[in-house]
Amino acid sequence: MRESDLLDCLAELARICANRPDRASFACSLVLQVLRPFEARAAGVGIVDGQGYLDMRTMYGFPAGALRDGPRYLLDDDYPLPDAVRRGVAIEGTLDDLVDRYPAIGPLELRGRHMLLTPLLFRGATIGGMAILMDAAPRHEENRVFWSAVADLVSATISSDDPAPVAPRDRQRRSAPLSARQREILGHMQQGRTNGQIARAMNFGTSTIGHDIMRIFDALGVESRREAVAAAERAGILAPREQPSL
Repeated sequence: MRESDLLDCLAELARICANRPDRASFACSLVLQVLRPFEARAAGVGIVDGQGYLDMRTMYGFPAGALRDGPRYLLDDDYPLPDAVRRGVAIEGTLDDLVDRYPAIGPLELRGRHMLLTPLLFRGATIGGMAILMDAAPRHEENRVFWSAVADLVSATISSDDPAPVAPRDRQRRSAPLSARQREILGHMQQGRTNGQIARAMNFGTSTIGHDIMRIFDALGVESRREAVAAAERAGILAPREQPSL
């Protein structure tokens, strides 16, 4: 792929994003206008919602029913896009190789010879992921700067559809219960472990743990790790930690 082709792709994507595209047609624009040099066949963009699901916001080129009900995925699902988001790393390969790695996508009759799945970051946090099916190899490592720029433009565009996050002083406790994973994270927080230590212990990306911790703060109506642990102990979510005897 020539450098001029990549620059043309970015220029077209920037033009589309500047015009605040309709969410429903955004994936279509990625396939038919932006990524033509890669012979794109399908694209999908999902955002991690407040309940820990990857909620697909825009899709194009996937067969009917390919992305299941909703379509929403748990980040623990054995599908390549949730895996890329959960781990915070890009995944690429031939479609055949990825079907071998993720058998759940085998029956979906996906189009294209190659697949690229990349997490989307916004203000330092993983907010979702993007899946692209294409006939030309994406060569993510070789074209890392290009694909990072594409992901940044897509994440900024998609995140602008959502309301601004609640400021800490205005945060109120949500009625949604904590998930099993968030309770486990609270247990690690109670032990004084850092985000990196929790991520390694639970086999998740550090950004995913950070995103979960913010949802814990929202659910408990707190603004710090210490307050979260104290609130969880008062609510019976965590057993109070024994204090060392003098």
